[in-house]
Amino acid sequence: MLIKLLQRYSLKLLFALTLLLGLQLPSFLQQYEARLDAHYLEAKNQLNQYQDLAELYFAGNLQALITKHKNSDVLLFSAEALVIEKLLNRFNYLQAQKTSLQGPLITRFYFLLGELDSPLLIETKENYNAEIVLNQNSIIVGLVSALLSTLFLELLFLLIAYLRFSHFQQYKVKE
Repeated sequence: MLIKLLQRYSLKLLFALTLLLGLQLPSFLQQYEARLDAHYLEAKNQLNQYQDLAELYFAGNLQALITKHKNSDVLLFSAEALVIEKLLNRFNYLQAQKTSLQGPLITRFYFLLGELDSPLLIETKENYNAEIVLNQNSIIVGLVSALLSTLFLELLFLLIAYLRFSHFQQYKVKE
């Protein structure tokens, strides 16, 4: 009796918690995308200054500008080549991130799973502002995550009951 009561309330609690968590996921994704856009625009604006120089002196070839800086005898210019390359790499990385986040909601969540240790995701998590926005995406994600977690726990309880029953039957047969 106590086990059934514990099972029933744990299922309800798990459903409620995962529903709340699932309602947060689309909002978290949106905040991640907004942060990504801000970093992307910042990198793009900085890179545009070097692109303007490349347009003026190297027919728009930014790589030629970097090569010219690298091969310069002036230490300032050769050091600046590394700064420009880092900025270009950052811009390309952020652009690839933005491209990866184009598409259906499930693929965007899957992409985020691969980014769990990225500085941008950690920054988003640290500055996350929890809010419950009840739109179609958050309701779907919330309900699906709550149903799946509850189903998983229910199956776990059934497995435990089955193992307990089979162990009891085995013990009974041995007597």
